[in-house]
Amino acid sequence: MSEEMEIVTPDDLPKDVPRIGNRMGFIETIDDTLKVYRSLIDDDEFWNNKQAGWRGHLGSEGENFDADIKGSSTFQERMDVRNAIEHIKHCDLYHMGEEFNEILTDWGDQYDDILFGEMRFSKFTRPPSRLCYIRIAQVERYLGEKDIQNLGFLTEYFEDGLTSVRAVAPFSPPIAIGAYHPDRGILFDADDDPNNWEDRKVTFMSNVVLAVAGCFELINNPKFIVTQAAGTRAQRKQMRREQDIPLEVWHKITWNVDENTVEVKEGERGGWRLPLHYNRGHPKKAEPHHKNVMYKNGKPYKWIHGYWAGHPAYGIKKGYHAPKIKLGKVA
Repeated sequence: MSEEMEIVTPDDLPKDVPRIGNRMGFIETIDDTLKVYRSLIDDDEFWNNKQAGWRGHLGSEGENFDADIKGSSTFQERMDVRNAIEHIKHCDLYHMGEEFNEILTDWGDQYDDILFGEMRFSKFTRPPSRLCYIRIAQVERYLGEKDIQNLGFLTEYFEDGLTSVRAVAPFSPPIAIGAYHPDRGILFDADDDPNNWEDRKVTFMSNVVLAVAGCFELINNPKFIVTQAAGTRAQRKQMRREQDIPLEVWHKITWNVDENTVEVKEGERGGWRLPLHYNRGHPKKAEPHHKNVMYKNGKPYKWIHGYWAGHPAYGIKKGYHAPKIKLGKVA
């Protein structure tokens, strides 16, 4: 991640500084993000003096927000905070825990050494709703000790098939990560050339987008996962009362380990009882006139989508390679 998003740990804070914003729980992080963002909207002093505004508003933690917004449009920044609040209030909220770490890493590894613009994604990577918030434990392995740990990601789906991804956290402004499209790969801001980024930023940004797409592909395969209500009913009722978030939008995703859900077709024999695993997608030689052609080393290829096989009721098959941080290619 970029250094602008670094933050001091709760132990480093003075005793008189509120702990709001440092809670790590799924519901608590969303609650803190909304409380901090709402407190800033009408704080004219903060926006008129961004250099000292955040520190004066919530103590020494404000350095991070200031570092991100210096020198840019105050009006746009304020609108970004407003838009993030409305997005969270009206979206579906998802939490993907640590049990998905290895399978998401394996899913992302199929795109190693492929240019961002040449990546191809299946239709199942479409978000379940037009607006979503998703917290992904797998992404946290790419964070350093000084990075903000309680990141969530806002996604928006557009009619042309593009899904945008933004990062939000209580002590960080909304930050555009990038976007992905089934036939156009991963896209970043045209005014912010990834070729000029440090390797760590490229790694983080690309892995976030891949993790989001991989999560949605899993969520859209209900045979493999179970969607449960996140948190307690008391917590959800409190969030409805205090933050105006409906009870039914909270989702905790877990593996479906109920063997009775496995469908066996007549005539099938013993090879179907396999642990869940992902058969990776791969490029196949094609002709330039073929639809949705991608290019690798100057030659035309067509992306053959990967697919899920087996079932988590019989375990999760991990890759035979050690998880690694991937550096996608820009051009």
